[in-house]
Amino acid sequence: MNIFILDSWLREHLQTKATPKQIGEYLSLCSQSVEKVTKIEDDWLYEIEITTNRPDCLSVYGLARELAVILPRFGLPAKLKSLEISQPVKTPDKKNLPLEVKIKDASLCPRFTAVIFDKVVIKPSPKIIQERLEKSGIRALNNVVDISNYLMLELGQPMHTFDYDKIKGAKMILRESAGGEKITTLDDQIRPLPDGTIIIEDGEGRIIDLCGIMGGKNSEVDEKTKKVLLFVQTYDPVRIRQACQKLAFRTEAASRFEKGVDPEGVLIAMGKAMEMFEKNCEAEIASQLIDIYPNPPQEKKVKLDINLVNKIMGIEISKKEIVNILESLGFVLETNQSSLMTVTVPHWRYDDISIPEDLIEEIARIYGYHRLPTNLPPMAVVSQNKIDFPKWEAKIKTALKFWGFTETVNYSMVSESILKNVEIKPEECLRIANPLSDEWVFLRPSLVPSLLQVASLNKKENLKIFELANVYLFQSENQLPEENLMLTGLVSGESFAKVKGVVESLLEELGIKEIEIKPYQLQKTFYGKIFHPSRRAEIIFKNNSLGIFGQLKKEKVFVFDLDFTQIVKDTNEIKKYQAIPKYPPIIEDLSFVIPEKTYVGE
Repeated sequence: MNIFILDSWLREHLQTKATPKQIGEYLSLCSQSVEKVTKIEDDWLYEIEITTNRPDCLSVYGLARELAVILPRFGLPAKLKSLEISQPVKTPDKKNLPLEVKIKDASLCPRFTAVIFDKVVIKPSPKIIQERLEKSGIRALNNVVDISNYLMLELGQPMHTFDYDKIKGAKMILRESAGGEKITTLDDQIRPLPDGTIIIEDGEGRIIDLCGIMGGKNSEVDEKTKKVLLFVQTYDPVRIRQACQKLAFRTEAASRFEKGVDPEGVLIAMGKAMEMFEKNCEAEIASQLIDIYPNPPQEKKVKLDINLVNKIMGIEISKKEIVNILESLGFVLETNQSSLMTVTVPHWRYDDISIPEDLIEEIARIYGYHRLPTNLPPMAVVSQNKIDFPKWEAKIKTALKFWGFTETVNYSMVSESILKNVEIKPEECLRIANPLSDEWVFLRPSLVPSLLQVASLNKKENLKIFELANVYLFQSENQLPEENLMLTGLVSGESFAKVKGVVESLLEELGIKEIEIKPYQLQKTFYGKIFHPSRRAEIIFKNNSLGIFGQLKKEKVFVFDLDFTQIVKDTNEIKKYQAIPKYPPIIEDLSFVIPEKTYVGE
């Protein structure tokens, strides 16, 4: 997000002799990127790109706070001027104009403040405010609206004003929208509200505010307004972002709320606004200050080890310098003789700083990335036996095609009906959150359903097809899915012995010999359900299962399903030379009498 700020405005909060060019250069080196510095009459305009994780820099004061730390690192003295309010936030001893506020869910609005002004005079803002707003890309309207926009740019705190007399029943209820509700916003657009959007309704149930985005037309301040309700608050950033995306509509205020606004800065913004209302609008405070703040955030503390700082930065930086950098950024440190320290995060960085690496990033950028040596870190060269999967894929595909197989390529998604055809439970599969259609809802846990689907559409009697692709297996709610590369083939019109021979020849082609073929005993798996009970087998090599093959129950169709990754791990490219026998072989036949139920693998 880019913002535009005048140099003269910045220097109201920053005491420094640094030139605009130096400010732009050093801010870009250590913090936010200054895209352009433009001369405008007797002033300078900065265009600055603010990263999403730094909403505290979306204001004149926030950038002044950054520069007060950065400029001294380059030998340029700089001091942040205190945010002085000529009078603290105060309200009349007796409440005059009533206002009832009800927040149905505190998580929607962590902090809500409001105050009412009477005898407001609507007129144009002072020239300096108009110029600063327009240079920053915001149109000046009138003194009331301009105050809220001005302080949003100066302090990073969006706020909103209502015509108090248009709020029916002097009542505000903040809640989530329900299905079918609409609001006409200040830009005269009728907007259908998605479920769960934060809104405010008055005592008659009229929606008067699309919270965090834009106010309602039915409560706007106009030239006839005499009483103004000033509303300064924070919202759940996730809800604001979701509303903007669903509405395809975003404002300057929404761009700040969706990134997170510091609730501890609300009263400062309110105090500045009250001061400006009295000065620029000739207004009188006509109510008690309402401040609803049920769950103030607890102090956030992060443990930091100096040894970890040096390890990640790749240099030796003293404990004293680390402490100086962090304290200059507003962090509070508890240190002792050890390398460990406890760092308390300032309230304006609560959403940004959570782990030690976040603190190390702060240290590194203020220390200066440009000062870090460009040497590569020492490292040992470790040889690895890397498996060349593409080579083995090509070899297997060539062998199968030589034996008359045709390769198929299917979607990774399957429908519920296809899964049920092979007795796979859909609830045990990975469901796609946003499927392309109702036919492609699940990620396939096996290639078998896809090949059976292909076979059902092909009337050829002798069919030989295969597929080499990934399958996706659900693990648990707390684990990532397992992704396996499988080789699956389907043969019709052949015998069990012939399919067994294909599998053995395929493995022998890859150097895998002396395999064991054992009966497949797992009845509860979908293999156990679809295969003929006496015509299914598991392939074992060095105590590892390479896969299974067998005949389907209902048809003379054979399937082999092999773990390609395990097969490639067990491959042996080195073929031992065997000399040609000096003497002709003598072949003898041996006959055995064995029980009928003895398996061939035994």
